[in-house]
Amino acid sequence: MKNKTKLTLRILAAILAFTLIGGIFYVTNSIMGNPISRILADKTIREYVEQNYSFLDLEVEKPIYNFKTGSYMARAKSKTSIDTHFAIYAKNGKVTNDHYEINVLGMFNTRERLAQEYSLLARKIISQELGYKDNTTYVIYKNDEKSNEILQLDMKFDHKLPLNAEVNLRLELEDTSLENLANVLLNAHQAFLKNDCYFYRYNIYSEGDESNISVFGVTPEDIESGQLANLLEE
Repeated sequence: MKNKTKLTLRILAAILAFTLIGGIFYVTNSIMGNPISRILADKTIREYVEQNYSFLDLEVEKPIYNFKTGSYMARAKSKTSIDTHFAIYAKNGKVTNDHYEINVLGMFNTRERLAQEYSLLARKIISQELGYKDNTTYVIYKNDEKSNEILQLDMKFDHKLPLNAEVNLRLELEDTSLENLANVLLNAHQAFLKNDCYFYRYNIYSEGDESNISVFGVTPEDIESGQLANLLEE
């Protein structure tokens, strides 16, 4: 009787163990994808690149599984072009789409890279001229017809490019009164002009322990009017 009981317990323990292992395997596959589908996605994407983009001399990274969509994504990047990189998506053994046209031909990558370089320059100016050492100011280039005519793949950064640029001042301000915000915007505007940096729009953000404040859509004309504090009240 005891041997029979022990055998039953062992069988139940084995069933429980297999159930747990199966559950873990199922959850892992749901989140990470299974190895076979990953290999298939990798093969499918590489064949797609060879058939459609062999002229770009691309390196293709290992695909990453997206459990929300059940698809795989791999990034392809050029060995020679800094702006030629884009995502490719595959599901059920087929490539569903890629972002070459948007990211590369549409100059999204170029615009983002130049904006990042401009952001570094803007932070340096705000740090040196206004004294905000830990500012996280960033610049955005407007995606318009003008930029599409000027931007070229892999072009070098030049802050004097005739593009519509917007600056976002991210500072830690102790004084968040409208008068001080107007003063900070004026000082920043003058510092940028001094360094031949021209922005068509200014935004300012400040996050503190006691208060957060943000102001959007301030133009150079607003700043130079001498009435900025009053305009901010409106």
